[in-house]
Amino acid sequence: MNRAKLRMLAISLASVTAVAGVSAYFTSSDSVTNTFAAAKLQIKLIEPKWRDDPTIVPEQVIDKDPQITNTDETAAYVFMQVTVPAANVTVEYPEDNAATPDNYEKGKVNAVQTVPLFRFVAKNNTYTTDQLSDAQTVNSGWYKMKDYPKTETDTDGKVTGYTYLYAWTNKADSSDPNMAILYPGKTTTNALFDHVIFTNAREDNTLPGSVQNIHIEVFGIQTEYLKNTTQTETDAEEVWKKLSD
Repeated sequence: MNRAKLRMLAISLASVTAVAGVSAYFTSSDSVTNTFAAAKLQIKLIEPKWRDDPTIVPEQVIDKDPQITNTDETAAYVFMQVTVPAANVTVEYPEDNAATPDNYEKGKVNAVQTVPLFRFVAKNNTYTTDQLSDAQTVNSGWYKMKDYPKTETDTDGKVTGYTYLYAWTNKADSSDPNMAILYPGKTTTNALFDHVIFTNAREDNTLPGSVQNIHIEVFGIQTEYLKNTTQTETDAEEVWKKLSD
């Protein structure tokens, strides 16, 4: 073999060696897939004392104790909205009237007016005694939202009901708007009210034989990150804005 051929062979061998060296580097790879389960929020309206389809008469008190239970895994702020039917009726002074003791007479006409047909009765049988008012009395732990009650009307403008909205604060001070957290598995400490009382209306109105409905809805929203990624909101009015937007 001549020298030229030997040089060519050496170059060829060197090239093969270089290629073999590159292909022998150690290599590795890995990957990770992170799986996240979205938390769930589920609340439930309960009324332990309620009995279906009661027949009512004027001034009758009926057990009705709406509460909210957090049945899932996310802490929540909760609200309760109650719509009470209304009608234009002839209202008599109630038997326990104390507003006008000097001229009180059972059966005396107080007014002909559109009124809520039910008033809330809180613990110890306390309620708004002025049945011509749209005000209501509720248990402690609930904050009445501003701009409520709202008047409900039909297409003819006739008043059909009043809607009330309350936030759960779990505080004795009913004017404190800072909400309480309803943790998973927990129920609001107090019912919004414990009973309802039917208005003292005369039979010459259209109420006898009618069906009247009290409509209740409950709402919940997570407690965390309601202001930004690090802070939450506690003021009931601001929380409701975020929930209802």
